Amino acid sequence: MNEKQIIGTERTTADQLLETRMRSLQGQKPFSLEPCGNLNGVNLINDSAATSIEKVADSLIQFEEPVVWIAEVNTENVDFSILLDLIKSKVKAVVAVGEFAGDLHHALSRKLGYFVSANTWEEALEMSLILSSTEDTILFSPGCRANEPFENYKERGAYWNRIIDIYGRR
Repeated sequence: MNEKQIIGTERTTADQLLETRMRSLQGQKPFSLEPCGNLNGVNLINDSAATSIEKVADSLIQFEEPVVWIAEVNTENVDFSILLDLIKSKVKAVVAVGEFAGDLHHALSRKLGYFVSANTWEEALEMSLILSSTEDTILFSPGCRANEPFENYKERGAYWNRIIDIYGRR
């Protein structure tokens, strides 16, 4: 076995095929890791299609740069354990919206430097921009099904894009 194989820098054909398939699937589903703007050098990604914690994990894996994750916690007793290692290695800060944001804070309290609760998506964006630096990424990846006032993740994703547009015009 050579050095490249040992340290994992050599990509296999299977890795390349998987990456191509992931990109293809993402292209077919709106609001799935969709770039939606750049504010003050910070990249904004709309991942409203991430309607489960498992989908958030799949999304976080895609990033090399520091991520400020915007989450929604609208149900009790969500198992965040599959995110713990990813949070530690990929996430710079979490901004949580929702009635049970405290549950996420409790689950991540020893793994994360910054955690903020927000009352609205607009407030979540503002706090995320404060917590991020140039070349960071803000990932809007709720990790749950859309709830009122949104009928589905597509409406939620479209709303998020409108917030970005309005904020960018300030």
